[in-house]
Amino acid sequence: MKLHLRISLLSYLVAGLIVIAIPLISEITGQGRGGEASRQTSAPSESLSPSLTTEHSSLSTTDPLPPDFALSDTLQVYLADREETISLPLEDYLVCVVAAEMPYTFHTEALKAQAVAARTYCLYQILGGTDHEGGADVCTNYAHCAAFISEEALIAKYGTATAARIRKTVKQAVDATAGEILTYNGEPILAVFHSRSYRYTESSANVWGGALPYLVSVPTPEEDSISTAMVSDHSLQQLFDASTITVSGMTDPSRLLSQLNTAGRVELLFYKGKAIEATQLRAQLGLRSCSFTYEKTADGWLFTVHGYGHGVGMSQYGANEMAKQHADYRTILTHYYTGVTLTTIQKAPLPTTSSVKGKS
Repeated sequence: MKLHLRISLLSYLVAGLIVIAIPLISEITGQGRGGEASRQTSAPSESLSPSLTTEHSSLSTTDPLPPDFALSDTLQVYLADREETISLPLEDYLVCVVAAEMPYTFHTEALKAQAVAARTYCLYQILGGTDHEGGADVCTNYAHCAAFISEEALIAKYGTATAARIRKTVKQAVDATAGEILTYNGEPILAVFHSRSYRYTESSANVWGGALPYLVSVPTPEEDSISTAMVSDHSLQQLFDASTITVSGMTDPSRLLSQLNTAGRVELLFYKGKAIEATQLRAQLGLRSCSFTYEKTADGWLFTVHGYGHGVGMSQYGANEMAKQHADYRTILTHYYTGVTLTTIQKAPLPTTSSVKGKS
């Protein structure tokens, strides 16, 4: 299927299709991706966060996907926890993904937006030629592709009644958006997302160094989520000692100073003649985002952090808040992904067996 799908796509897309090298860097904390407990019914996951290893200041021009192109092929899905590959219809795969990525209690329009983003990212992965075990199209390792939870796993975690309610709600959102993807210049976009931002989302250029015109900073309406982290003087000093970036001319090298980027998040920090990127500091200290302030205390340094996640693309809490304010999923998606087009690719009838059992 993988070869068939690529051939059918590439017969319509020119050879200049963008391929962004991924591995994905998942935002992992104690409870799951993104730290706010990525699993169902609690809070959304952090999101996919690619390493943009090539320059993408502009997108290549391609012909649009043809109107008769269908997303009805069966995916080969590598189940990371069981180390085996199964065949699964795309839309069924998406039910398992959305059920793991966003709480079913979120507004239906937010769930629809998540479904479109997940479908787009899946197609993006396939077109990008991302490697998976056994030559699979996608995998269930959330640090590489997307979170995934099977029907059996839902039942084991939440019980039969709640699991059925989750799948029904999520399937309605997936079915309501069947065949819909986000494109820019006719190409599926890199539809990354995150849990929540503080006032503004981030740009891909600020976070990963690759500028994509649809991943720019935009206002976001969700309430702030504040967390704190205490760091000892010794631990902070070790991080800066390991940095290879030296700074001269600091008037007071004992002070911890910061430089903000265009989205208002911390970009660089300076301390005792050294500098460190905020993204690196965040990873080392387990901070929820790079939107933070800090102060010296008797115990060390207290970091006060706003939001959750890398901040690029769609904010899940922002999407939910927009939906509660009567925005539909189309409005949500075109707000967080600037200049994109919602493209509908026809779907074929799905097989009658849509659940994934015994594969959790």
